Amino acid sequence: MKHSGGALAAILAICAASLGACAGPTAPLSGRSEPGSAVTNASAASPIYKTLLTFDGTNGSDSVANLIVLDGTLYGTTYSGGPLNDGMVFSLTTVGDQQVLHTFGASRDGAEPFGGVIALDNTLIGTTTKGGKKNFGTVFTVTTAGKYHILYGFGKHAHDGKNPMASVVAVDGTLYGTTFKGGVNDKGTAFAVSSAGKELWLHSFGTSGDGTRPYAALTSVNGKLYGTTTAGGTTGKGTVFTLSTSGSESVLYSFAGGSDGAHPQSALRAVHGTLYGTTYGGGAHGKGTVFSITPAGNEQVLHSFAGGPADGAFPFSGLILSGNVLYGTTTAGGTHDQGTAFSITESGSENVSYSFGYRKDGRAPFAGLTVLGGAFYGATASGGSDKIGTIFRLTP
Repeated sequence: MKHSGGALAAILAICAASLGACAGPTAPLSGRSEPGSAVTNASAASPIYKTLLTFDGTNGSDSVANLIVLDGTLYGTTYSGGPLNDGMVFSLTTVGDQQVLHTFGASRDGAEPFGGVIALDNTLIGTTTKGGKKNFGTVFTVTTAGKYHILYGFGKHAHDGKNPMASVVAVDGTLYGTTFKGGVNDKGTAFAVSSAGKELWLHSFGTSGDGTRPYAALTSVNGKLYGTTTAGGTTGKGTVFTLSTSGSESVLYSFAGGSDGAHPQSALRAVHGTLYGTTYGGGAHGKGTVFSITPAGNEQVLHSFAGGPADGAFPFSGLILSGNVLYGTTTAGGTHDQGTAFSITESGSENVSYSFGYRKDGRAPFAGLTVLGGAFYGATASGGSDKIGTIFRLTP
């Protein structure tokens, strides 16, 4: 059964297979604190934590992708759960009322949506890692009323992409994304899909010095696309790359590991002309980093995660901007070694604001944070009363 920490297990299996030994959030619960308490470097005013939804399998499980906001309502995906245990798309109000918009897994339907959704003209668009005619994944649309359509199924030509792990980004009405496998070298692709469902192969990863295994969504900045690969590059520890909408790709930076970051899993965030991101590994303590990189390729490690109890560890998701501060999550570390929510300034001053894992609290937040009405919303891949994840709110 996938809905028993299945997404977390899938992530760690991919790490082991594609990146070599990859440490992860597997430590047992330890220690106790009051709800909402933060680790020692947190500010005095810790946010108030509230579980909005506990997944029980029938309403989804293993939510690993960021939520989005559309007209004051939250929308997201679960990797598994539902009648066929192949995941779902759902909406959620800020008071925790959930509506299932689509359950995956029917014949030739998509299955296992690892990435989240985006909103374009009041329609939700996302990807599934599996399913479709060839079982290599799909790009799908679903309205807020639940009308569902497969826009594209991967595997239609010899070097097509396979298994997209992230959602897409829309640029001038065209969708752009990455696949974890497929392409000429079977090490991933970048692609474009029109609103009519016509796909255009843009790039196959894995040539000499190129990145491989892109896990994250692309980021559009001034007509150019930026992304990360989990592996490849000059040291095999991942890259930051640029991609034109016509398919011209170049490596902007190769991670070196050691005190530098390694194996980025997340998308980039553009702030004031600079890109910010996280790496799952590397850094001074081997537990991941927050980094910045300019469009010219000048990279700087802003923070090396040290792990619990005083810091987070192994960030999987990217960052969001609220005010002039960046916010994110880590899958491990913190008081209970079950993950944290943190903030960091553009100059690198980091603060842990919440430690996950208190009693029936969520654990292992692979998803990042989303801001709505002054509060932060997110998802955990495990924890909760049924131990298969939650949707939560953090109120400053």
